[in-house]
Amino acid sequence: MPRAPRITNDMPAPMAKALQELGANLRLARERRRMSIRTLAAEINVSVPTVMSMERGEATVSMAVYAAALLFYGRVEWLPDLMAPEFDREALRIELAGIRPRPARRP
Repeated sequence: MPRAPRITNDMPAPMAKALQELGANLRLARERRRMSIRTLAAEINVSVPTVMSMERGEATVSMAVYAAALLFYGRVEWLPDLMAPEFDREALRIELAGIRPRPARRP
């Protein structure tokens, strides 16, 4: 079995919180559909323990599992937007800071 990346052992608090919230939201989506963990696991082709780990927001669950759940719930189209250039405020700030005004033209 491959070892988990070190980041999963020493995760920054904002990252852990975001994953836990995502997991909780995925669990709520399943429960609102009155679906069992076993049914969801079969639908996205993973094991029951994997769904349980995903719904706890564990970082060791692969991105593909989270993406499969998003696809199942009809939300996978949002995944690329997480880092779409138009939403990357920090990169925009850096680019704008590097723009130098042109000298005025002489008539």
